[in-house]
Amino acid sequence: MLLSQLPEDLLYYILSYLDYRSLSRLSQVCRSFYRFVNRDAVWKKIAKALLNTGITREGKDIYPLIRLKDRVKFAQNWYSGICRRRIPLRWKTKLLPWLQLDGDTLFLSQAADIKVYHIHKDSGRLQRSPFEVYSGHKGDVCRFVLTDSLLISGGSDGKIVVHSRRSDVPVEFSGHNQEVNCVDAKDGLIISGSRDRTARIWSLTSTAPRDTIPMCDRVWSVAINPTLR
Repeated sequence: MLLSQLPEDLLYYILSYLDYRSLSRLSQVCRSFYRFVNRDAVWKKIAKALLNTGITREGKDIYPLIRLKDRVKFAQNWYSGICRRRIPLRWKTKLLPWLQLDGDTLFLSQAADIKVYHIHKDSGRLQRSPFEVYSGHKGDVCRFVLTDSLLISGGSDGKIVVHSRRSDVPVEFSGHNQEVNCVDAKDGLIISGSRDRTARIWSLTSTAPRDTIPMCDRVWSVAINPTLR
């Protein structure tokens, strides 16, 4: 019996042991293998282990209109430092992560989570699995900012979530009615900007906004003056 004549369930099981390079080579054998290997089900296990492929921890695909094989290729290239401007522009900008480096630790947003990775000092590469995950949003994380003790994120659900970097209990701030595009924090103050055409000022002692500044258009960037004036 030829490999291509095996039942699909058995063929899926066999292909689950192959890495992305082997799958790519197999797809070049013949047309029937090309069609089979290009199915999302073949790439799901590999995609779940890579950064920012749109597969959640529970295995849900949040970008079903984009072929999983292409997302795996993009994620692998990004991991290896190979980038082409034309590749990400084919996709929705929501696929692009927000990231921030803190010493040898990388904070990276992926969908509704912010994952934390160690960077190996010798190779400069990221570890494969995050050592910590911050959750709390019901939609994509649009932006986040780090302080010495806090991680503060704004999401497409209109919420601001404040995580302590030393405990597991987040605090949710509600006030915007559309996605929070930008956020900044300093000395107990938080400022946020939203698609709802407002900028809001918050204090860590209250989950309601202290001040609201109406704007003429969507707010894409905010920053707190270092002197707090």
